[in-house]
Amino acid sequence: MPIIFKFGVYFYIDFEEVISVFDDPYHITNIDDRFDYDELRMNTIGMTNQGKMLVVAWVQIDDENIRVITAFKPTKRQIKGYAND
Repeated sequence: MPIIFKFGVYFYIDFEEVISVFDDPYHITNIDDRFDYDELRMNTIGMTNQGKMLVVAWVQIDDENIRVITAFKPTKRQIKGYAND
């Protein structure tokens, strides 16, 4: 089971639950342009199949595959953006 670190607190989440964010019909995906990465990074916020809200950072590998970089609990601002869209 992956260990995810957010704001000094560790929590455990299963990879299958992380990728279930993409099944949320209301998920929101934005380009992560905070830094000059060597790749086009994306952030997706949505609800998991367990009813948790997560942000998943990922990159597109090819037409059918992505690489998940990390997943974390959203900030209050991210939650508000999800709720307003």
